[in-house]
Amino acid sequence: MENLANYDVIRVFKAKAFERNLLKVIEKFREKVGVVVKADAYGIGIKNVLPIFEKYKVSNYFCQDIIEALKLKSLLKNKGANVFTFAGVQRGQEAEFVKSGIIPVCVSLEQIERFNDYAKKNNVKPKIGIHFDTGMNRTGLSITDSEILRENFAGFTSNLDVVLYLSHLYSAYDKGAVSNKVQLQRFKCMTAGLPKAELSLSASGGSFRLSHNFHFDMVRIGAGLYGEIREMEPVVSVYTKILQIREVDKGESIGYFGGFKARKQMKIAITNIGYKDGYSRGLSHTNKLTDIIRAKLKSGANFARSYMVIDGKYKCPVVGIISMNNTIIDVSNVPQEVLNKTEFVEVLGTNANLLDFREANGFVPCDLINSLLAPNPNAVDLTEDEFKKLKI
Repeated sequence: MENLANYDVIRVFKAKAFERNLLKVIEKFREKVGVVVKADAYGIGIKNVLPIFEKYKVSNYFCQDIIEALKLKSLLKNKGANVFTFAGVQRGQEAEFVKSGIIPVCVSLEQIERFNDYAKKNNVKPKIGIHFDTGMNRTGLSITDSEILRENFAGFTSNLDVVLYLSHLYSAYDKGAVSNKVQLQRFKCMTAGLPKAELSLSASGGSFRLSHNFHFDMVRIGAGLYGEIREMEPVVSVYTKILQIREVDKGESIGYFGGFKARKQMKIAITNIGYKDGYSRGLSHTNKLTDIIRAKLKSGANFARSYMVIDGKYKCPVVGIISMNNTIIDVSNVPQEVLNKTEFVEVLGTNANLLDFREANGFVPCDLINSLLAPNPNAVDLTEDEFKKLKI
């Protein structure tokens, strides 16, 4: 093992927790499971999760684009597994899709028509999926596009094997959102009358919180599998060092721009992690009167409820504006004898739950875990067994 004293950040992948999450998914949805592995498996690392997927014979994988998909294909032992790309087949990629057998989920009539023309000229019949936009206004065929496709399906797909129709819910985490029912109805209408193919609408949070009416033939599990919904366990922990502990008098400022004012005598710890390490500046906590007013007016003030954890139980709120290299936390509630023996704090993990940061940013913070796990020369990645030896 490397000299860990050289590193500011320690990142730990919890393989056993990830496996338990996958088993929970398989138990609920059985053969309907498709797994999303875009962004290098949500930052966790495709090489970390793929052996677990293959252990349980997962056969449907979703990447964002051809580059991700080619990497996945090269690692897969099951060469018969289906690998899809959400970005479809972009101009100039046609030959690569045919050669590799990767399945583009086409997002426009132009993609379908162009790929069909290529297939016809080269006398091949590659598989495709088709994405329908049911209300998110991101990618996919519009209602008008779907009508055009239905009227001339054979003309658009004469040399294509359409195996999947899909869409994406934009309020899946909110069980009571009216938009879920609207999108469900649109999906049914947009795919009605088309030749038979598998249907997929539900993903992650929606899969667990919405009824089986949303599940269709394939449930795509993405962020949830990586611990980003309450029904699942956290699968990664991040720790950072404490550089200094100091007393702050009442009325003193903390951090850039005097963003946080001590309203009583405080004890703070300066940690060796900042936005250069992926710890978002949006997790800053200011308490100036002007910022409190702006926060109430929802005008963008940094008024987060982010925290780190010491000794597995002491929640220490972030105070002040997060800087490039440092984040300051309030350790006033931590006994001195605990502080005396503490070198690392938990930034993210079992106790510093990712989902609690929903309060900070107003949405499930998938970006935080991706940022914290991005390549970082100041961070070291450990297995659970390696981490246990440190006795942090």
